[in-house]
Amino acid sequence: MLSYWEKKQFFYHRDLIICGAGFTGLSAGIYYKRKHPFKSVLVLEKDAVNGGASTRNAGFACFGSPSELIADLKISSEDEVFSLVEKRYRGLLNLRSLLGDAAMGYEHKHGFELFKTNDVLYPECISRLDYLNSHLKQITGTEVYFTADEKINQFGFAGVDHIIENRGEGQVDTGKMYASLLQLAKEMGVEIFNGVEVKNYMEGSNVFIETNYGDIDCDQFLIATNGFAAQLLPDSQTIPARAQVLITTPIKKLKLNGAFHIDEGFYYFRDVDGRVLLGGGRNTDFETETTTDLDLNTRIQQHLETVLKEIILPGQEFQIEQRWSGIMGMGKKKQVILKRISERTFCAVRLSGMGLALSTLLGKDVVEMMN
Repeated sequence: MLSYWEKKQFFYHRDLIICGAGFTGLSAGIYYKRKHPFKSVLVLEKDAVNGGASTRNAGFACFGSPSELIADLKISSEDEVFSLVEKRYRGLLNLRSLLGDAAMGYEHKHGFELFKTNDVLYPECISRLDYLNSHLKQITGTEVYFTADEKINQFGFAGVDHIIENRGEGQVDTGKMYASLLQLAKEMGVEIFNGVEVKNYMEGSNVFIETNYGDIDCDQFLIATNGFAAQLLPDSQTIPARAQVLITTPIKKLKLNGAFHIDEGFYYFRDVDGRVLLGGGRNTDFETETTTDLDLNTRIQQHLETVLKEIILPGQEFQIEQRWSGIMGMGKKKQVILKRISERTFCAVRLSGMGLALSTLLGKDVVEMMN
């Protein structure tokens, strides 16, 4: 129960309350204050920092590897796939404009998709490379995919026969990016309460929000919890997807330089601070990884170590320094849910593993829907 002082000073009426202090929620708060500088914005976050994917991702400033786009084209229309790629690309440009490259440690090191020995994905990717480049040129202004087999030895890989390079991609320091976004939000006058979990909400003359500390109301309410969206929006068809990640201790003379994908993006790794950061493997245990539980999956973590040993760092000694997981929001198709749910309630969820690219643009777009 709240005290009189807490209710008076903290849990009073706001113009806009946002559930979720990830990239999307903070971005929406920033753009709302830009549009309405004298209105009040409060962001409610159940975790100490952020418990979803925003502070737990690999920091890939990417918009899609060839095999991923080809896989998407098998379940979605051409317009759906490339309109989403365009949103990702525009989102990355918007992110860089909003924060600036230095504030988030952006490095344009390019992206690379690896194809293992006898990989059945490679022939189809090569046969459709001109097709993909033609569509991407309409989005980016230039072709982005190029074969780069000569870099296999340069990077030190084993068991890899082919590489396709994406010259339009880069990487960021996720922690630095989040801290910069958080600072900008606070400078704009956005309030943020951590440790406050939204249990439920009800819309009437206002939106009444039930939290673990007490009730609070607002004129407008935004749900920006991505992988946790089904808890408040059971009909959203948002499926939680846990991602396993690990990072090594510093490795002497590390050859990696860039952001790498394997198997339709289900595996991803990069260099960071002289270490290797590796994540993925969800496709080996979809059922277990469809969860909002942040526990580690021992089997997948062991599998990631095997990928490190056999492909990324063959013949090199390494030690794992940290392991963690994050929660993404997925659907049957990779289509974002950005809409007005009712007169006063909105949502921006189901970012399908591309939250870094999409989030600031979604935050901007959802504010344009509001009064």
